[in-house]
Amino acid sequence: MFRLLKFNFLVVLFCIGCTSQQNDIIKLNPGLSDDFSVFLKDKLAAVKNGTVKLEFEKGTYHFYPENATEKYLAISNNDNGDKKIAFPFFDYSSIEVNGNGSDFIFHGGIVPFVLFGLGEAQLKNFNIYWDRPFTFEGEVMENDPINNTFTLKVSEENDYEIIGDQLYFKGYDWKLKLGENIVYEKMSKRPSYYTSKFEHAWYSNPLTAVEKSPGVVEFSNYKAQELPPVGFIWVDKGPHGQNRKYPGLSIQNSKNVHLENINVYASGAMALIAEKSADISLKKFNVTLPKGSTRMIGASADATHFVGCRGLIKIDSCLFENMLDDASNVHGTYMKVDEVVDSKTVKSSFGHFQQEGFTFASEGDTLRFVARTDLLSIREVTVKSVRMDSENDYKISLNEDISDLKLENTVLENLSYLASAKITNSIVRQNRARSLLISTPKPVEITNNYFSSMMAGIRICGDANYWFESGPVTNVLVKGNTFEDLGIGGHNPQAILQVDPIIGKDYRSNGFFHKNIVFTDNTIKTFDRLLVYGLSIDTLTITDNKIIQTSLFEAIYPDLSHFDIQNCTNVFISGNTYKGLGEAEISLKNCGEVKIDKQIGFNDVVMENSNKYFYQN
Repeated sequence: MFRLLKFNFLVVLFCIGCTSQQNDIIKLNPGLSDDFSVFLKDKLAAVKNGTVKLEFEKGTYHFYPENATEKYLAISNNDNGDKKIAFPFFDYSSIEVNGNGSDFIFHGGIVPFVLFGLGEAQLKNFNIYWDRPFTFEGEVMENDPINNTFTLKVSEENDYEIIGDQLYFKGYDWKLKLGENIVYEKMSKRPSYYTSKFEHAWYSNPLTAVEKSPGVVEFSNYKAQELPPVGFIWVDKGPHGQNRKYPGLSIQNSKNVHLENINVYASGAMALIAEKSADISLKKFNVTLPKGSTRMIGASADATHFVGCRGLIKIDSCLFENMLDDASNVHGTYMKVDEVVDSKTVKSSFGHFQQEGFTFASEGDTLRFVARTDLLSIREVTVKSVRMDSENDYKISLNEDISDLKLENTVLENLSYLASAKITNSIVRQNRARSLLISTPKPVEITNNYFSSMMAGIRICGDANYWFESGPVTNVLVKGNTFEDLGIGGHNPQAILQVDPIIGKDYRSNGFFHKNIVFTDNTIKTFDRLLVYGLSIDTLTITDNKIIQTSLFEAIYPDLSHFDIQNCTNVFISGNTYKGLGEAEISLKNCGEVKIDKQIGFNDVVMENSNKYFYQN
C-alpha cells in the first residue's frame, strides 16, 4: 500500500511539473521511487521537443532495466543491439540534469544516458555507479609452473559461477565468460611492467576453472609467456565482441553538450561515446574509481571517444584513470568503396565490425576519396543521397561524375564532420592503452596535462586498413605537458609522441600525410628510449623539451634511438635537453629539409637507426 501511495504521489508531482512543454522542471528526491527508470520512461516522452530540466535532491537513486525505455542503438566502436536506457533523451530542444552531488546506481544491463538529437544539453553534479563491475578481478595467490596453473582470490565486488569447467562473471541480469585479460600491480593500481607477457590466448585456449573454496578459484589451460605473478591482480573483461554493450553516456546527433562535475565509476564499454555531434565540453568529467574501492578498473573501454564530430571538443580539468582503453580518441571514419554502381554512385561498407550502423554521411556532405595505400586524397565530391540497405551496406549517390576515377582499393572520408580539440589541465594515468589518439585536420591543442599510460602518450595515426579511423592532422600543438613512465606494456615500442600513419613502405614517397605538428616545452620522465616516432609529416617541430631518464623500470627496447624520424620534411629540432645514461640519439631516414641545432645531452651525430619493431620497417 505504501509503494502504491508513493507512486501516485510521484505521478501527481510529475504532472504538476509538466504543465509547460517549453519549460518543464521536474524535481526529484530519493523517496519518490524504488526504480527511477520507471519514473522517467514515458513521462519524458510526453514532453518531446520541449525544454526539460531534472533537479535531483542530493541522495542515492536506483535504476533497473526491466521497465526502462528500450531502443535499438548502433553505437560506434561499441556493441550494437537493443538497449535499456535509464535517461532516454531523444529529440529535445534543450535538457538539463543537475544531480546536486547525487549517486546514480544502475543495476544490470542498462545504458545510463542516451542523448540523441538534442539542441543543447547540460549534465552536472552526479556520480555513476553500477551494482556490479563489468570486469572480473582477483589477486594471484599461487602459481604453479610445473602444472601451468594459477589460483585467484576473487574480488568481493565480483559475483561469479562455474558452469562445467568455465567461469562466468555476472551482474544483475547478465553474465560473461572470461576473455581479454591484463595484469595489474596491486599497490600502484597500474598495469604491471611488461604485462603483455601475461596476456592469455583466450580465443584458442579458454581457461578452465575449479573452485577450491568459496571465492578461491584455480585456473588451468593457460597459454601465455609467463604465469601471472603472486600478489598481482588478474583483470578480465570478457570476450572481444561481447564486452562493449553498456557505455555510460552515448551522445548522437546532438550539439552544445556540456558535462561538468561528473564521476563515472564504472561502465560496461566506453564511459562516454559521442558521434555526429557538435561542440562538446567536458569539465571535471572524471572516469575513475570510487574512494575505498579495491578494484583496479572502472570503465572497461575508453574514457571518452569522439567519432565524426565537428565544432570544438573541449576537455578541461578532467581525471581519466584505471580504464581499459584510451583516455580520448578524436577521429573520423573511412568507409571502403566496394563497388562503382554507375558514374555517380558507389556501394560502401565499413572495415571494422564495431563501426557498422554508423551514420556516415547525409545529403550535402562533402566526401573525399582516399587511396588505401598512401592515404592521399584522390578527389572531393558531394553527397546527393545515402541509402542504407543494412548496417554494413550503403549506397551513396553523388552530385559529381566519377567515371574517370580508378577507385579500386579506396575509401571515403566525410569532410563535413571534423572536430577541433582543446585538451587542458587534465590527468591520464593507470590505464591500459594510450593517453590520447588524435586524427582530425582541425586545430588541436594539448596543453598542461599529465600523462602516464601503459602505451603511447599522444598517438597520431590514420588508418584505412585496420581500424579505419581517419584523418590527417594539419595543426597540432603539444605544449607544457608532463609525460611519466609510459610504454610499460611490452608490446611494440610505444613513443611519447607517436605519429604512425599506416602507410606501406613502398608508398611513402608519394607525399606526406600529416602536417604541422609542434611538440614543445614538455617534460618527459621515462625509463625507455623511444620518445618521438614520426612518419610522413610535412613540418615537425620538436623544441625546448626537458627529457629525464628514470630508473623505475628496465628499458624494454634499449637499442632504439630517442627520436626516430622517417619520410618527413621541414623537421626542426632545437633546445631540447637530455639527462640520463649516455646521450640521446636522433635517427633520420628518407627525410627532406631538416634542421637540428646542438643540444645538451644529445649525440651530435645523426644516424639511421629506424625502429625495426614497427610494421612500417
